[in-house]
Amino acid sequence: MNYEKKCDLIRNDPVTCVRYFEHRLKCLWEILSAPCGPFHGYELEDKYVRVEFQVRGSPHIYALLWLKNAPKYDKNNPESIEKCIEFIDKLISVNSKPTEFSEELINLQRHKHSHTCKKHVNGCIICRFGIPYFPMKKTMILEPFGDDKKFTKKEREEICKNKQIVIKELEKISRDTDNSLTFDEFLKHIDMSEEEYIKMVRVELIKAKVSLKRAPNEVRINAYNSVMMSLHKANMDIQFILDPYACLMYCIDYISKSENGMSKLLREALNELKKWQ
Repeated sequence: MNYEKKCDLIRNDPVTCVRYFEHRLKCLWEILSAPCGPFHGYELEDKYVRVEFQVRGSPHIYALLWLKNAPKYDKNNPESIEKCIEFIDKLISVNSKPTEFSEELINLQRHKHSHTCKKHVNGCIICRFGIPYFPMKKTMILEPFGDDKKFTKKEREEICKNKQIVIKELEKISRDTDNSLTFDEFLKHIDMSEEEYIKMVRVELIKAKVSLKRAPNEVRINAYNSVMMSLHKANMDIQFILDPYACLMYCIDYISKSENGMSKLLREALNELKKWQ
C-alpha cells in the first residue's frame, strides 16, 4: 500500500485509527512495564505521555520514562559517566543492520528533510533536528568547553567553516545507504584527526550532549530501542536525559504546545490569498 492510500484511509476513518493506536499503546505499556521488558532489568517507574495529532489525523506520542535505578549523570564523576554510557549503549541503538528485526523497519527511522525541519541560521539553511548527526567511533557524552578554553573569533569562524564542509559531506554520504565507510576512513576523507573532529563537534555546544556510536551511513537514523522497534514497528526517537532542568522544560513546553501544523494545501491556499491582499 502506497503512502497516499494510507493517508486516504486515515482521513476517511480517523476514529478507527485512533482506537487502534490506543490499543497498540496499551499493549506496549504493558510490555514496557513487565519485568522481562525491553529495559534489561530496569523497571519502568513512572511516565509522562502526551498524544498529538498530525494534520492528516494520525496520532503520535511524546513520552518521558523514568526507569528505576537508572544511572544519573555527573560530569565530575568518571564512574557516573561510564555507567551512563554503558546504560545508553544497552538500551539505545542507531544500527542500520539490526539482527532483531527486518532492515525494512530501519527506513522508518531514516530522517527525510522537509519544509518543517528547515531553518535559516547565519544565512545557511540547516535542519532544526541537527541532522545529519555526526558519526562517532563510540558513544560519548560531550560537554561544552569551559571558561578556561577560549577561542578567538578567527578560530571559531574557521571551525564553523570546517563544520559546514563536514555537514555537506555527510549529506552526500547519507544518500548512499549502502556506503560502508568506517569512522576512521571518514576522518581521512575529511582530512581531520579525531581530536580536531571532536573539538569541532564540541565548540558550539551550550550543554552536555550524548553522541551515539554511529557509522557514517547512519547519520540520518533516529535512535531506537531494538525490542520496542520489533514490537511496535513504528518510528521513534529515544534520548537519554542528562539534565533534569531540560526534562522539566520539555514537560512544560509540550503541556502548553499548540496544534499549529499546516498542511501543504493550507500553505498553498494561504500563499494564494496573500497575492490578493
